[in-house]
Amino acid sequence: MITVYTDAAGKPHNIYGYCILETNEEKFIRSKFNLGSLEAEFFAMIEVLHTDTVRNSKHTIIYSDSESIINFINRKIQARKGTVARLLTIQILNIIDNMQTKPFFKWVPRESNLAGILIEDEVPKKINKGMLFRESLLR
Repeated sequence: MITVYTDAAGKPHNIYGYCILETNEEKFIRSKFNLGSLEAEFFAMIEVLHTDTVRNSKHTIIYSDSESIINFINRKIQARKGTVARLLTIQILNIIDNMQTKPFFKWVPRESNLAGILIEDEVPKKINKGMLFRESLLR
């Protein structure tokens, strides 16, 4: 089983990413563009769905503290036509439909989201020190 946490921070940090517990994989991307919080959350989800670890896993649970994103992906609610949220939801659903084994998506409270904890505690320190992409956030 693979356990994944995704999170993001929109303006002013424009960071999104994920961490995978079982493999210690992590990736946090700092966008050059101003991202809304919801957009950044979608990008984190898309990024992790493209990893070999998730694509090759027989059982994956992906956690996010964005209830909206989880509800869009699990089709509990629909984004309005013509919105960025709808386009990004469709992109995610297309990725999932092309996967051999479909991951499960679950909401997790902010304080339990490891990726969120890393973004809040570690990423700003490492950005200030110019270390963000040189070493692991989990170490």
